[in-house]
Amino acid sequence: MTVHGEAFEAGLAALEAKLGHAFADRELLVRALTHTSHVNETSARRRAHNEPLEFLGDSVLGFLVSDLLHRRDPEGPEGPKSRARAHLVNARSLARRAERLGLPALLRLGRGEEKTGGRGKTALWADAYEAVVAALYLDGGLPAAARFVAAEFDDALDEGFAAVDHKSALQELLQGRGEATPEYVVDEVAGPSHRPRFRVACRIGGEVSAWGEGFSKKEAQQDAARQALLRLRGEA
Repeated sequence: MTVHGEAFEAGLAALEAKLGHAFADRELLVRALTHTSHVNETSARRRAHNEPLEFLGDSVLGFLVSDLLHRRDPEGPEGPKSRARAHLVNARSLARRAERLGLPALLRLGRGEEKTGGRGKTALWADAYEAVVAALYLDGGLPAAARFVAAEFDDALDEGFAAVDHKSALQELLQGRGEATPEYVVDEVAGPSHRPRFRVACRIGGEVSAWGEGFSKKEAQQDAARQALLRLRGEA
């Protein structure tokens, strides 16, 4: 259920404490938590939603995580750092971080979206996380956003560098078994045009083995390959 009134204000204050930033313009933070379905059910003068902030937050977050990775390994090759960044800022990672911040409970959704389970959609959690990063940047400048991103991701950089190329791992496993090479088919593209979400099927021998989701085809393919690996190894 949507949080209203004093409970929502208390939630915003708690979120500011987690972000390490007191907003001069708290409406920016409110907007970061507002889904399009909510503004579609309110008056025209309040039609501010978080999609534009998602667009900005995606770029700010990508830049700041890239900066952290470069500082960790300034002379290292591009490939591992690119894979690490993709792993750290993919939809699954951002959704987990959004949940830790308590964003799902604070999302402002329309009644229809609420009734159809929108609050449980991890893609909306990830969207809100990016929007919150943008709100931090707009209200406190790059230093405020950088402090938050460093606190969130610095301890995870090694995990990012160790990220597995799931597609290669799956192909090697199947080749070792003498099975067909996997195919990846886009099943659905949803979300705003500037930040589409892809759903991809991983087919092995013509049969769907697993599904994956991501903010790009490559990310969704990696997720599908990861899910297929878990299933083939009996871990799913």
